[in-house]
Amino acid sequence: LRFHSNYFFLGPFGVFARAVMGVKLSFIHRERLDACRPAVFLGNHQSGSDLGIMGTACPERSVIVAKKEIQNIPIFGWFFKIAGNLMIDRKKTFEAKTQMEEIRETMKRRDLNLVIFPEGTRSKTQTFLPFKKGAFHLAIATGYPVVPVICSSLKGKAVWETFDLKGGHVIISVLNPIETKDLGVRDLDQFKDRVRNIMLAEFERINLLAASYDSNPELAKQART
Repeated sequence: LRFHSNYFFLGPFGVFARAVMGVKLSFIHRERLDACRPAVFLGNHQSGSDLGIMGTACPERSVIVAKKEIQNIPIFGWFFKIAGNLMIDRKKTFEAKTQMEEIRETMKRRDLNLVIFPEGTRSKTQTFLPFKKGAFHLAIATGYPVVPVICSSLKGKAVWETFDLKGGHVIISVLNPIETKDLGVRDLDQFKDRVRNIMLAEFERINLLAASYDSNPELAKQART
């Protein structure tokens, strides 16, 4: 039950959060969330709003890796912690590495998915920050595929930190799984950069699509049917 908590909580929480922010959400290939498990799901990090926007894309039996500060958010932080998620103190590198090793063992033992934002912190620009290695170490060590889950730009729509909550269309695109079984540590940097380039290209594509939905809501309606 513990590792189902994210799925059952973040879905309804996401519906509430999106209603408050006026976000209209569309998915591209949502079925891929269920097609490949267990896996390492990678998301782009833009705002504290991410979990509200992307919560619907959290698969069952998942552990989310997030920064330690989340536990200080009233109510939400408490639930996030007891759901079995891993909160890392980015200032304590050795401790973070130990925690990542523990989660690797738990993932293998319980067949859990991992949900992680490989940038490590939110990007304040319209591009991605460099990806950290941790998620890719885990994927290669477990042999799990990585599944990129990209959210279109929240700028001008749903950036909680600046109360930039004007709402609008947001698109989440789930890409095909990228296998890691034939990869080793020597491949890590090249693999990390390749995945980042794939995700960034999709981010730019769906930003244009979201803009077209904002200017022509009928297109968004057709996409949902």
